[in-house]
Amino acid sequence: MINCPKCPSESLVETPALGNIPLDVCPGCSGIMFDNGELEALLKQSGDLASTDFNLINPKPGGQVCPLCKNKMSRGGLVNPLLVVDKCQSCGGVWLDSNELGLVKKLLGITGGCSEVKVARPAPSAVMPQPWDFKAVVVKCVAGAAAILGLIGVSFEMYLYFSPAASVSHTPSAALAITSVLLFSGGILALNWGKGKGW
Repeated sequence: MINCPKCPSESLVETPALGNIPLDVCPGCSGIMFDNGELEALLKQSGDLASTDFNLINPKPGGQVCPLCKNKMSRGGLVNPLLVVDKCQSCGGVWLDSNELGLVKKLLGITGGCSEVKVARPAPSAVMPQPWDFKAVVVKCVAGAAAILGLIGVSFEMYLYFSPAASVSHTPSAALAITSVLLFSGGILALNWGKGKGW
């Protein structure tokens, strides 16, 4: 995805609206990003421009970042010093605002064809539902049951331990206490293991 240099939240949409040259257009501001040589090729389709110089006139460092190579673009005149556009001196890409393509064509005496391109934002991609993971469900159920049994066992052993000997019929069991602690801690670990990664 290439982001618009003027609307950072917008992604440029590729469209063949201007002949057979696929151009990147912003659905927000309708600006057009031309790769190196695309603007020249497009304009030459409409007329004899063999002698036209497409280098910037009096280029100066600009504020826009090239969406293609992420370097700072330069601002300068294109075809005429009064038509100031952004051009990347690194990759040769040219950014034209929505009305500037029409101005370029007027200055070159080109008539006909589109002077502005509008595109719609692409539809958001549908989120695919995650398939039901039977193994993960079984593991979670077993882990939950183990944690509950362990908690019951630990609680029972604590009850036996802290109750007066005369009031209970059983004595605390170290083996049962250890087993309960292991069940509880193992169940909790199993419930949290692989969270977000699946089993």
